[in-house]
Amino acid sequence: MTENHRNHRALTLGYLVNQAGLAYIETDAKLRTRYWNKGAEALFGLSEDDVLGRHLNRVLEIDARTMNLLASEEGACSATLGSRERQIACRIRFTPIVGPSGTKEGTALLIRDVVETRARESRLNAKGQSMADILGFAPIGIFHASLDGNLVMANSEFAWMLGYESSDKAVHQVKDFVGQVFYDESKAEEFMFILMEAERITRFRCRLKRRDGSFIWTLCYAMVTRAGSGRVDGFNGYAIDIGDTIRAEKALQKANEELMRLSVIDGLTQIANRRQFDSHLNMEWRRHKKEQQPISVILCDIDFFKKYNDTYGHQVGDDCLKKVAGAIDDCAREASGLAARYGGEEFGVILPKTDAKAALSVAETIRKRVLSLGVEHQASEVNSCVTLSLGVGATVPEENDSDMGLLAQADTALYKAKKAGRNRAFAAGFVSS
Repeated sequence: MTENHRNHRALTLGYLVNQAGLAYIETDAKLRTRYWNKGAEALFGLSEDDVLGRHLNRVLEIDARTMNLLASEEGACSATLGSRERQIACRIRFTPIVGPSGTKEGTALLIRDVVETRARESRLNAKGQSMADILGFAPIGIFHASLDGNLVMANSEFAWMLGYESSDKAVHQVKDFVGQVFYDESKAEEFMFILMEAERITRFRCRLKRRDGSFIWTLCYAMVTRAGSGRVDGFNGYAIDIGDTIRAEKALQKANEELMRLSVIDGLTQIANRRQFDSHLNMEWRRHKKEQQPISVILCDIDFFKKYNDTYGHQVGDDCLKKVAGAIDDCAREASGLAARYGGEEFGVILPKTDAKAALSVAETIRKRVLSLGVEHQASEVNSCVTLSLGVGATVPEENDSDMGLLAQADTALYKAKKAGRNRAFAAGFVSS
């Protein structure tokens, strides 16, 4: 390499050092300053004229330990340099300057101010601590998992969700994220499929598996993470405990079901009401028309019930209605039918796949069951106990028929049962007494 080439490289290196804001100092063998670049001037506030020929220790007030290091061959150290008025934390790299004969002619020093670096590190550490505090106190579970299924990071909330005492224990023990974290295998597969296809997943409702085998309802969010190469290497996510929401939903569902039940149940007798009777009859009518099967309806009326109320009072009358309704309902259930309070002291029974003869038999069973209750009725003109009159309507629905016609048939039969003396069941072509 020619002298010109060496000079050019030296100039280039000096330019780069200056541009980087680094202090570059050269001393002779006795550590007297012989070169002081612009970076040194900026760092220590001293010009080259101020320092040339002066011992490095007098210029920068270097401690004895650092001076001993500089006298060695080469190395690096940290030290506080400068004057008493201006102390600067520095990182020093030094190497001997060797002459053509191979002897040490001096020392070259490259000095970097680490005050800002330390401040930056301090700020980063503070941010890191703040983030750790946030993760630690966050009311949601936060996690990171690798693509091979290891739980890499979990905050305390996520560890609690999984049933672990600490984040460290959760990370140490969860090595199969899909198998160990999700309670339902199908939801685990769905979660991973969506995440890998869309690279993110939001508002994913699922049950997380706790270590004791129980579960916790959560709403999960996740997004894939990538390595420096751009390859997917895992995913970050968080989980929100929605146990209270689920319990509220179940309570609301139960309340709605109760409202639905109340809307179709007679408040006094606790059997189906007229609304449910009409709805059920309409449904069964359409089914039997399609299947061409017989369907029957029984209408029942408590004999002389007005006189019963006048004699015993309405409260006792209500008790009577409850007892009669219970007996009718039991008989209807035994025949796979539906009993309902049709109105006042009148009740209705729907019997699917039942012809007139079988329906009349059920009606007679009902009549006898009510009579056997032995509910006293001294004002009755037919018996000393409460009795029923019953009318049966039965048909196989045809295209132009309607369920109203079936009800009319049963109502006509009930009228005939009453006219024939009450306490009896009547169907077209059949009568019982």
